Amino acid sequence: MESTLNWSQNDVITFPQGIIGFEGAREFVIYSLPEHEPFHWMACVNGPSLQFVLINPLLVRSEYDPVIPPMELKQLDVRDPQELLLYTIVTVAEEMADSTANLAGPLFVNIRTRIGRQIPVDDPRWGTSVRILG
Repeated sequence: MESTLNWSQNDVITFPQGIIGFEGAREFVIYSLPEHEPFHWMACVNGPSLQFVLINPLLVRSEYDPVIPPMELKQLDVRDPQELLLYTIVTVAEEMADSTANLAGPLFVNIRTRIGRQIPVDDPRWGTSVRILG
């Protein structure tokens, strides 16, 4: 996706540990384009030219319920469940029917603190390449 992204420091979400495989990329902006709904984009703003496609995993599997250790939530400083957003990274295939979501590595974003974490889920139901269309 080629376009100029306008953002301010208030839009930045910091992932202190980075994203698995991209640990050096730590500051991102998440944005949406109406023509791409229900997908979102997450662009790195502090390093390599890097963008991820995101989706709310509940749109992929309504029964998705990752168990997150309390210590992980504590690191996100969650005070109210309403301040927590949940995403998964999508691998977009040439044929949309072959596109997958990484349900084993969800992204949690605290919208109050602007801190995000990718928290691996140890549950055999949630794989790294779950088809998003059925």
